[in-house]
Amino acid sequence: MHLRRVLLLALIFCFAAPSAFAQEDEFLTPLAPAPAAKSKGKVVKQRKPAKGKKPAKGAEEEPLESEFLTPLVKKTELLVKFSGVARGTRLFVDDKELGPVSRTPVELEPGEHSIVVRKMGYRDFSRRVTLKPGELTEVAVSLDATAGFVSVKADVAGARVLVNGEDKGQAPLDSLMLPAGSYEITVEREGFRPETKRIAVRAGKDYSVEVNLRPEAIAQTDQPRAPILTPSETSSSPLKPLPTEVSTSKPLTSRWYFWAGVGAVVAAAAVGAVVATSQPLGVNDVCPSGCDAVINPPGASSVGRVAF
Repeated sequence: MHLRRVLLLALIFCFAAPSAFAQEDEFLTPLAPAPAAKSKGKVVKQRKPAKGKKPAKGAEEEPLESEFLTPLVKKTELLVKFSGVARGTRLFVDDKELGPVSRTPVELEPGEHSIVVRKMGYRDFSRRVTLKPGELTEVAVSLDATAGFVSVKADVAGARVLVNGEDKGQAPLDSLMLPAGSYEITVEREGFRPETKRIAVRAGKDYSVEVNLRPEAIAQTDQPRAPILTPSETSSSPLKPLPTEVSTSKPLTSRWYFWAGVGAVVAAAAVGAVVATSQPLGVNDVCPSGCDAVINPPGASSVGRVAF
């Protein structure tokens, strides 16, 4: 009986102990749901859109799905390919200036157009082209030069530049356009000596002329005072003319070579007179005892005749 009572008490204790500990620990008690807070805001009713009203003009319309599916339309463009330096060029399409020639294509309407490219110092380029819809049309442009360009610089500020006597302004001058030919470029300023240079200008070429002006006072001192130069007596120049010497030699008849020449002439004359007056030798004079043969005997022909 005691054993049954002990087992029954132990079983009751096992079931009652956890609930007693749970009541003492607040963390083990189940949380009760918090009551919902009452909202103080007002209920906003949604208004239904009015029927039959169109959206305002300023309102943006949402794009339709069909617009994204529409294929892109190609542009009709013109590209001018310029061979050379494009600086200073101007492009005209149908007598309307579009600015300088660039590498960016120009969008135009399909059809026929008039194209003109101009540049100072060059002959105008003109052509009519037909643009097809949605295509890029390229036009190659090459300009022919008609003039050259001259730049003039001076080391003195305010100097005037004259080309063939015509005043072109103050130096420095950059890219002065001149037709092909020969020119005299003069740079002058008051108080300085003018400087002139001659150049031959060719079409399409660039030229640079640099001038150094000298003050007038220094330029005058550089010039000789006497226009005619006379040699100085103390000059040691090798170009100095030698002074004229007066001959003090003996007369010619007192020279030994004079009489030697006279003697030679007299001797030659005497020998010639003796030869001219002497008689030719005969056969007996040459061969006193007789000769075997005589060449060219008297009275015989002079053509190789021999007498025996």
